[in-house]
Amino acid sequence: MRQAFDAWKRTITRGASTRAIAERLDSNGPRIKRHLEESDPPVADTVIELARAYGANPVEGLIAAGLLTRSDVDHAATRDALSDVPMLQLLEEAVTRERRAVERRAPEPEHHAELDEQRSRRLKRRRIGEGLL
Repeated sequence: MRQAFDAWKRTITRGASTRAIAERLDSNGPRIKRHLEESDPPVADTVIELARAYGANPVEGLIAAGLLTRSDVDHAATRDALSDVPMLQLLEEAVTRERRAVERRAPEPEHHAELDEQRSRRLKRRRIGEGLL
């Protein structure tokens, strides 16, 4: 994880020194060094502060630092996105998906012909049997 974070930090800061980063964050070098270089994982608040100061996405920094996983982010984003969707629209989508699933599970047309032929034979046998009674 450390390598991923260091690479992310180098990329967004364009290789800026600890001192230059500290100045940009209006902080001091020892704090930045402690929070971003010595701490494992890096301090989340400082990662976010760094990302914002350099116009980067803080979420990417937190993922690179190992503080969040892509799955955490995807789950939260999905949940938030779905909370804005009206219930009727969700239900319509669920029905549409279920119809597609049923269509995929339906027997193929050749199989329909086979089933029709079997039904026809059974019906014919039943009629013959009824005629004998």
